[in-house]
Amino acid sequence: MTHEEPLDLGTTELSEAEEARLRREHDLDRPDVFDERNGIDERERTRATLLPEEAETGSADAEAQAREVLRDSDVRTEVPESAPDAVFEHRESGT
Repeated sequence: MTHEEPLDLGTTELSEAEEARLRREHDLDRPDVFDERNGIDERERTRATLLPEEAETGSADAEAQAREVLRDSDVRTEVPESAPDAVFEHRESGT
């Protein structure tokens, strides 16, 4: 499956040069490469099975929805700067 649209970082506080570097480094302008590297096509088939609360509202294209959810998650994991308002908690074991 071919996905040509560049991946979106959303609103960031990155300089134009820094965003360009991250886009190159993480294949964000080459979504097919990004998808292959992250196993998106294989994972989308599993994720396309709707959860009960999702099934209630339905989905016009569950696989496309799953692909976008997975891509967004992977982008935010690889490029934390793409989610400047996200709060990451680091917890230590209580033992």
